[in-house]
Amino acid sequence: MSIHVRPAVLGDEQALGALFAELDAVQCRARPDFFRPFDGPARTWEQVGKWLAGPDSTVLVAEDRAGDEAAVIGLALLLPRPPSPFAGAVPSKVVVLDNLVVRADRRDRKVGAKLVAASMEWARGRGASHVELGVHAVNRHALRFYERLGFNVSVHWMSRAA
Repeated sequence: MSIHVRPAVLGDEQALGALFAELDAVQCRARPDFFRPFDGPARTWEQVGKWLAGPDSTVLVAEDRAGDEAAVIGLALLLPRPPSPFAGAVPSKVVVLDNLVVRADRRDRKVGAKLVAASMEWARGRGASHVELGVHAVNRHALRFYERLGFNVSVHWMSRAA
């Protein structure tokens, strides 16, 4: 397996849709109190196109290359975090790793780590001081994965039913 990470292009639409659908299904099962099934794609191709065109956002894809064939097997969605309106906040440029997904049949092969490394490089190239991400507490596998890659908890968001 030869993995290459690159920016997504318009021709990746079908593979991106399948990966986002896989991610959404996992989230619906893990957090039915937070995510719900829906008809159609949660992210329109128009929205994905805006992420690809924006200077401060992108979608990176991991391709498995075998000879002349290449299959998109993972993605990372990178978005800008708006600056804090709080006057006492240290000014910083932060990129949010909003979604990371690797096809279920290709996990545990360092694909996610390669996507994170490429995401960090992309963010540094745009002058970001930090890359942030959110992980639901029930996703212990993802928590351990990101901790192994050097991410630390900076804020604990908590919730309670009203």
